[in-house]
Amino acid sequence: LQPPSPFITFHYSHCITWMRPRLRSKDLKSSSTCSMIWTGKREFLLAQAQVCVILAIAYIGNTWPHSYPRNDNHNPHMFWIMNICLGIAALVSFQHDVNGSARGVQLLSRNQTEEWKGWMQFAFIMYHYYRAYFVYNEIRVFVSAYVWMTGFGNFLYFDKKQDFSLDRMISMWIRINYFPILLSVFLSVPLELYYVVPLHTAGFFITMATCYISYKLQEYTKLSAWNSNGMAIAIALAVHVVFYETPCVNFLKLFSDEYYFRFQADKYSAWVGMLSGLLWCQLKQYMQWVYAGESTRVGCMWLQRICTTQT
Repeated sequence: LQPPSPFITFHYSHCITWMRPRLRSKDLKSSSTCSMIWTGKREFLLAQAQVCVILAIAYIGNTWPHSYPRNDNHNPHMFWIMNICLGIAALVSFQHDVNGSARGVQLLSRNQTEEWKGWMQFAFIMYHYYRAYFVYNEIRVFVSAYVWMTGFGNFLYFDKKQDFSLDRMISMWIRINYFPILLSVFLSVPLELYYVVPLHTAGFFITMATCYISYKLQEYTKLSAWNSNGMAIAIALAVHVVFYETPCVNFLKLFSDEYYFRFQADKYSAWVGMLSGLLWCQLKQYMQWVYAGESTRVGCMWLQRICTTQT
């Protein structure tokens, strides 16, 4: 499924920051669950006005009278030229995060994963706009990586905050689905066009349910966090296998064949993200240990660690 015009392409995350409410300074200090609230009706209405402007631009672009068939825009050279230009712009605007360095080695930090998302979003747009069929497999990996981040990031959040409130569920559903639904309605295109949205939504709720099981296991069985998380992730894997590797998966065809294909293509990505989140804390501690002391060479640090372990 493709939109009828190649004039303009929008990704739902481009305007998600305009839809998010801002926190007052006192809310930042008092909020234990990092829940966001609007500071006033004026800010809320302004954000929705910005969304309306984007929808209007998207509608004009999608119905542009002097457009042409989507596949006629196939241009491999422009695809690479645009990516090279982005790479140059990234190098020119490269900045060092001083605050991040003060915390030591931050493996897979929020800044790093957000950088990955930005590169992948640009690749998605250029892939569709210039019909770059030759990088289909790489784009498929990017989509799977996006779903992986859903399991990874949300696992770390729930494991740390243990916020399983209704507020969290609804706010996340709105953040993921609000703009894509509006785009589907205003542009008169099937929601299947934004198939990554239900993938993210399902990944979020699967991760939330898995972490909730782990939370209850710790509460009732007094298991350690490591053991309870491991058991919960194992239960999630069993549920995935039962659903995706049996005729139960045909349930997705009730929605559409497109969703059936897309969910099958990335069926374990969010689960692998949760498993990665479980192992990430241990790996992060190891990296902090290895690179402690920035005044010495890396080779000397490794030798020091080996000698210390042997003695």
